[in-house]
Amino acid sequence: MPPSPPPSGPSTADEIVPETLFLSTIPGASPSKWVDRFTSRERSVHLVNHDVGAQVTFLAPGPDGSAPRGLPQLGYLRWRLDSTPEALLAAGGVDPADVHVVRFYEEDPVVCVGQDHLLAAWDAADGPVPCSELDPAERMDPARFAPEPPVDPLDAPEVPGAGERMAVEIVATGAGHVVLPASVARMFGRKDVVVLPLERRSDAAEASDGHPGWGVGLAWLKAVDSQLVQDFVGAAKGRRPGSSRNDHHQTTTAAPQGGAAAAGASRSGKATTTGRNVAATKGAKGAKGVQGSRGSKSSKGTKGAKGSPGSKGGRGGKRR
Repeated sequence: MPPSPPPSGPSTADEIVPETLFLSTIPGASPSKWVDRFTSRERSVHLVNHDVGAQVTFLAPGPDGSAPRGLPQLGYLRWRLDSTPEALLAAGGVDPADVHVVRFYEEDPVVCVGQDHLLAAWDAADGPVPCSELDPAERMDPARFAPEPPVDPLDAPEVPGAGERMAVEIVATGAGHVVLPASVARMFGRKDVVVLPLERRSDAAEASDGHPGWGVGLAWLKAVDSQLVQDFVGAAKGRRPGSSRNDHHQTTTAAPQGGAAAAGASRSGKATTTGRNVAATKGAKGAKGVQGSRGSKSSKGTKGAKGSPGSKGGRGGKRR
């Protein structure tokens, strides 16, 4: 009697083991949208949540001078806009020439105070709080309460953002203030803490006044660049899976000094440009052949009086 055939079922050849991207994040980062675009049956993302003080750890050489492990392959960077990503990398012992940096967006500064603090009575109608209203002696620096950066970039702290969390808890008692990126303040928000917008340098009357805000981007070592990394960066840019990288070509080397101007248009700037283009298109459809027409009312006037382009009184002229 011949042996019975083995039970039918999926072969090991049909099993797909997802390729995993290790992404280093920082407090306030919200990569979920990017991760959702990127993740598929073949690809997954593992988040390694680091403190801001350890955000360049995955890019730095080992303690004995050895080459970096290459994991995480990609990570967030946040830097003050009165500085540059290159300066941040150099301060962390990383050669900026070895790193690709893509800038994505800017973050506004906010100041957090307790409900009993004098600034808690600030009227939002008066605009952002000027930096001159902040007493330097009352400033709480989250770095004072943050743990030491890990030696291994795959070792995340037990409580990511412990420095910011502790600073906010102290501020809640009414002692001092802490200046944070808006996303970080939302992350550690409390009912007994008042969050107020802080005057940005671009909004201030003098260039020396105001807080510069922060820039946020993604960084990775050139030595570990891969299709997996490029696909995630493409997903972060909004590129569809399978589309050519040339469709959304952007310089990925660390941008030169210059802050927001070097980074290009911000999110709000892009939206404004798009809105203007849409409005112009609608105006052109509503008033065909009428230069500078901005609405459909003018086009109605041209129907009544063909000899008067752009006239609002077309119907009245017809009655004459």
